[in-house]
Amino acid sequence: MTIDLENITKEYHGEKVLENVNASIEWGKCYGFVGSHCGKSALLKIFMGIEKPDEGQVHLMGDYKYPTLHSAYVSQHGQLNEKKSAIWNVKKAYKRFGSKGVIDALSHFLPEDRMKLSVAELTQVEKRQVELVCACVTAADFFVFDEPFAGMSDAERQYALEYILEVRGSRPLLIATEHEEEIQGIPGIKIYHL
Repeated sequence: MTIDLENITKEYHGEKVLENVNASIEWGKCYGFVGSHCGKSALLKIFMGIEKPDEGQVHLMGDYKYPTLHSAYVSQHGQLNEKKSAIWNVKKAYKRFGSKGVIDALSHFLPEDRMKLSVAELTQVEKRQVELVCACVTAADFFVFDEPFAGMSDAERQYALEYILEVRGSRPLLIATEHEEEIQGIPGIKIYHL
């Protein structure tokens, strides 16, 4: 699987957030998109097919079982149902998971009593950890994480990164961050500075 972006330009409200950007992702590799207020989120959405570029081409290459690719996405703005528990949110992300599977997945980050609380009662870091679990339990073709380590300590970030790398297998991983040091420890990562 390869997705190539060629000369991508994207505007929002008359302001260019991306201009003539070239990037590609391949099976088995990790990619970092680094910069501050430079269109990282827009670029990730173009890779996922959520948004179309104003100019440029997106090429999907390789043999696919399905006409589209499925991505697991962690937004920088959060996507959890705050009124429901962490357990409920993970079950919703992957309906085939039984209760034991959900608890096993969440136990990487939360004690069982915290899993049962409404997401609104969790700390910001715990919410991010639940979002990571929701993404990692899906049957996605590739993973897309937009500022996934926001608010985490170095130890929490390292643990979360180890979890992500373990569950992704050889599927492509895309991470957008303002801070390059957050992703430098990923073996073989290709970093794009935007």
